[in-house]
Amino acid sequence: MTIVHGLDRVPTRTTVAIAGGGPSGTYLALRLAAAGIDSVVLEPRVEIDRLRPRAKTTNARTMSLLAGIGLAERVRETAALPVSYSQDVIFCTSLRGHELRRFHQAFQLIDGDYDLSPECGQQIPQPQVEQVLREAAARSDHLTYITGVRASGANPSAATVSVASADDADNGTVELEAKWIIGADGGTSRVRKSLGIAFQGTSAPRPNFNVVFTSARLRDHVSIDPAVQWWIINESTSGMIGELDRDGTWWAILQGCEPIDDPAEVAATIRTMAGVGPDVDIEVLATDSWTARMLLADSYGGRESNGRVFLVGDAAHLNPPWGGHGFNTCISDAENLAWKLIAVHDGWAEESLLDSYEEERRPVAARMIADAAANGKALAYDFVDPLLDEVGAEGDEVRTRVREALAVKASEFHSEGLVLGYEYAGTSRVAPGPIPFVDAVEYRPQALPGCLLPHFRLSSGASVYPDARGFTVFVTDDASAYLATEALERTAREHSIPLRVIRLSGTDAETAREHWGAELMLVRPDLHIAATASAAAESDDVAADGAGTDDASPDAVLAAALLTAVGMPTTGDRSSERSDDSAPRDANHQREAS
Repeated sequence: MTIVHGLDRVPTRTTVAIAGGGPSGTYLALRLAAAGIDSVVLEPRVEIDRLRPRAKTTNARTMSLLAGIGLAERVRETAALPVSYSQDVIFCTSLRGHELRRFHQAFQLIDGDYDLSPECGQQIPQPQVEQVLREAAARSDHLTYITGVRASGANPSAATVSVASADDADNGTVELEAKWIIGADGGTSRVRKSLGIAFQGTSAPRPNFNVVFTSARLRDHVSIDPAVQWWIINESTSGMIGELDRDGTWWAILQGCEPIDDPAEVAATIRTMAGVGPDVDIEVLATDSWTARMLLADSYGGRESNGRVFLVGDAAHLNPPWGGHGFNTCISDAENLAWKLIAVHDGWAEESLLDSYEEERRPVAARMIADAAANGKALAYDFVDPLLDEVGAEGDEVRTRVREALAVKASEFHSEGLVLGYEYAGTSRVAPGPIPFVDAVEYRPQALPGCLLPHFRLSSGASVYPDARGFTVFVTDDASAYLATEALERTAREHSIPLRVIRLSGTDAETAREHWGAELMLVRPDLHIAATASAAAESDDVAADGAGTDDASPDAVLAAALLTAVGMPTTGDRSSERSDDSAPRDANHQREAS
């Protein structure tokens, strides 16, 4: 369906109403559309503002999620700066001054194969990612994307969202009825406010000032190596500078800077920070003053709405940009909620599964906020020393000291532990198991319940990650009594749960055992591990007889874990309780060898 505009294009009902057509809202709609579920996206903006590119980094996990809906390559094609341009963040005294410290392969920018994930990161402004998502939305038969309108509030008891014109024209509101309502409408979310949910947290003590500008000659004056971000530590003005493209469009963030109204003064400040003279042209295109906020919603909406309204992205949490986790955390929210909505809609999960969305995602947001807030306590101006550009031994000593002090920024640029290591261990829909190792910087691939499935490439060169529309069980050897999956497959059939069985053999099985240390593993649609036979079998909390067997074989243990993962009781057979009109569609049971 093409993108449409205006209040008169809002239908009377849909399956999922999504307030907000930013990254999280549109990704969620596309993920649902791929499963054949209709949605309506309500987006106030007619055009995407390309001159306010706050987020510029799409991390490795987000790129992998975009690959899952067929958009990763399109995002890379759209990016003006290929990964080969630079993989570095460089701290320096100016673009013509002294280099102080370099963080190589920052933000999972890897020029080549990335061992830890199917996709590496990509430097690209958020507006360009949004444009790719919008274009995909326009091609979808299950998605109605309406611009020029906004949600003014949600009414869970009536299962409706009130929709008004974005320009507040006096033409009233219309009611859109939906099975589920998603608040993806940003930090000032009206959906959240209509549920009476508050933000808790703090704001940074000093503002920041964004600038987008053009310069035909600035690049010729840069003596520091290419970087996706140059952090300028300068006694006059400190902050960040980077290229938006190779055609002379630049961005800058003046850290701790009050708003500057005069464009000529803005241009002069940029020249000072860059270390160039008045002969270098600077044309200011846009400015934007903002303050970093560390805010987390008291609830993600399910409790206040009887499971009918959920908050995702900035409507649920506001992250400072330090580390680039805000936009990426939003997409991961949408992924977690999407597969659960699909499961409940198609009838292979209980509605109670949706309760686990907040249970799993809210702690992740809190962790991201805390780390970004810590990074915000060490900004460029905190490392200023008047002798940084001094020539000679005294200047060398100061630069060495600052270089060592800048090690504190490692978690901002090398945050694989946050990006790939967030986990849901100990939550209600994940089998019990050992407590995973958790660190902001270091990512240790762990084949433990709740963790992201450790990645590797098969002997064919393909990623081991399946194109999952349901659950996947990996068996890392030829069939045997120990590695049987009959109970698991029977349980999936009886409850119409989509399940793919992948049997790895030969060198692929050896590599899997090396990376996973387990031979039978159940993986959720979001590629987080629901259970491993070894971890689950050791727990007294999992009842093997609930899977329809009378032994505690690994197969039976995983069958019980499958039911737990979708919120179904682990005793009895409920398959006969489902009426014909609510039977799951496209329940997919596949067996394959890789």
